Amino acid sequence: MSEEGEQSSRKTVTVGLMADPGLPLKLAERIATALPDLLENEIEDGVEWVVKAEENSLPLDAEGAVELTRNSSTLREQRGWEYMVYVTDLPKYILNEPLVVILNTAYGAGMIVVPALGVGGARPLRRLLLHVLSTLYAGASDRGRPRGPLSAIERIASVDHEADERKSKDTVETLKGVSGRLTLLTGMVRSNTPLKLVPRLSTALAGAIGTAAFGIFYASIWSMADYLSGGRMLLISLLSVATMTVWLIGSHGLWEKPEGAHRRERRVLYNAATTATVLIAVAAMYLTLFAVVLLGALVVIDVNFLEEHLREQAGFIDYVNLAWLATSMGTIGGAVGSSFSDAEVVRRATFSNREYERRQMSLREEKRTIPPRP
Repeated sequence: MSEEGEQSSRKTVTVGLMADPGLPLKLAERIATALPDLLENEIEDGVEWVVKAEENSLPLDAEGAVELTRNSSTLREQRGWEYMVYVTDLPKYILNEPLVVILNTAYGAGMIVVPALGVGGARPLRRLLLHVLSTLYAGASDRGRPRGPLSAIERIASVDHEADERKSKDTVETLKGVSGRLTLLTGMVRSNTPLKLVPRLSTALAGAIGTAAFGIFYASIWSMADYLSGGRMLLISLLSVATMTVWLIGSHGLWEKPEGAHRRERRVLYNAATTATVLIAVAAMYLTLFAVVLLGALVVIDVNFLEEHLREQAGFIDYVNLAWLATSMGTIGGAVGSSFSDAEVVRRATFSNREYERRQMSLREEKRTIPPRP
């Protein structure tokens, strides 16, 4: 048979990767180009795989959970997909454990929770996509378990859709134990992209720069920076970063009190992720401010004038100590400036796309339950 005839006789299977905006979409687009070859090698020869990545978000139900099976059939039919995998950044609990993967062979659909992958990024997502698609393909074609190393991955649990006339079952994989919770926590922080918060803190940065300028123009700060020990300077810097972190969380309403199942664990997990996200952003702002103040000190303060004031020989380390103390002072001043930042903008920058949407649902629900003032 000619090569052209062989190509025309191959079965074509189209896969849709629907991904939330942000990190899920970025990872899905990166993987989509290499996934067809991987699928052909891992699952079955003679099948031409077509993988399409699309930015979209499935709706949430009244409890803030993704409605996968309710929408997958319609989406697959509209777009001509044999299988659909939804890549989301919204954490979810099922069977008392954080969800990693959920799939349903009857609907030809699956979902992967990116935060549950930790900081691994594309590699674990690629492995799970192979797992999900090989399982969906094996279930649809009644070929049993997929061949190769993926055959070692067994079904962990099944969840019945009792209200569904097809009596379908979801196969799920979850994170286990303390290590699993830590993996989810680091993944949530990564999905929140802490460094994107830094540009949103323009008023805080302006306040910090204004306060830190005192360290350059007031000689008493020079003497204090020269007198303080390295340990005390470190303590002051940690205190300043902690102060701004707490101020940002409190003044912008970032602390959450979730209700419903696992509310105690979710409260710890969600707030720990928020705290870590803000802390990383503040630390990045602190380092940026330090670089700016150090450069300003080197430009403005002549070394001879600094030596005359300190009454000793001055060097680069004296400029570093001066910038260090001034940055700590400026960070505390910047905390006050952060109060003037738009709370909505800060919340959008702090939370991932789907997590922000879920929290907005919670805020609206909370407002409805608060009785009006008499």
